[in-house]
Amino acid sequence: MSLDKSLKNLKFDKRLTEYNLNKGLLTQDELKKHLDALQDVGSKIDLVSLKKEASDNTDLN
Repeated sequence: MSLDKSLKNLKFDKRLTEYNLNKGLLTQDELKKHLDALQDVGSKIDLVSLKKEASDNTDLN
């Protein structure tokens, strides 16, 4: 895969959108169209509860 094609694949990558907007590689309109076209997958989430368990002999602080 060429560098150009790789960069195009990363155009909407969340980690690069601000950079791409600042460099003029992406417009606000393009980003909005992309985000509006994303499928809503909110109903497919699994909630996970994390609890810290106390340890008898270990103090990490």
